[in-house]
Amino acid sequence: MRNKYLFAVFMVPFWLNACTPLVVGGAVVTAITVAHDRRSPGRVVDDKIIQAKSQKAIHDTLKDSKHVKVDVYNGVVLLTGEVLTAEDRRRAEDAAASVAGVRKVVNELRIGYPTRVNQRLKDAAVTSRVKTALLKVDLPDFDPTRVKVTTVNGTVYLMGLVTRKEAAKVTQRVRRIKGVKKVVTVFEYLD
Repeated sequence: MRNKYLFAVFMVPFWLNACTPLVVGGAVVTAITVAHDRRSPGRVVDDKIIQAKSQKAIHDTLKDSKHVKVDVYNGVVLLTGEVLTAEDRRRAEDAAASVAGVRKVVNELRIGYPTRVNQRLKDAAVTSRVKTALLKVDLPDFDPTRVKVTTVNGTVYLMGLVTRKEAAKVTQRVRRIKGVKKVVTVFEYLD
């Protein structure tokens, strides 16, 4: 039993060194995320807070929102998933837009029943394939961790602060991945 504790005490400095968490404004952000991100550390934390508040606002507004996904990048909120009515779609967008710090809401919610678990598993596999494929984008100074990937019902949504050349290469590569039905870019361009 004593050896387990000794191992944990010995390994903690290595874990912290590899991925030191930063506490900013009550949110924990890993140093690796901040080091590679084109957003400021404060913006990364703000996005996480906006995401949490948007999710809560949508949940409070649509009590039966079974499959509304919220992603935030640089103050831009992306809503994906399904809602039952056009009114719910509008209400979800309004709820997200009411959160302090939101610059823009991109509402990609579909009207219909929530996707089934097997489709969500397929979407997770597509997201993994996309993230792996981004490692092969051959551009100077391109960092695949700067692209946020979300997949819903075979549609891949890409977010991030990128150059137009990076966006074109990424989109071209993602379109060829097995299981991708459509690519929607929600990029902000640096040039």
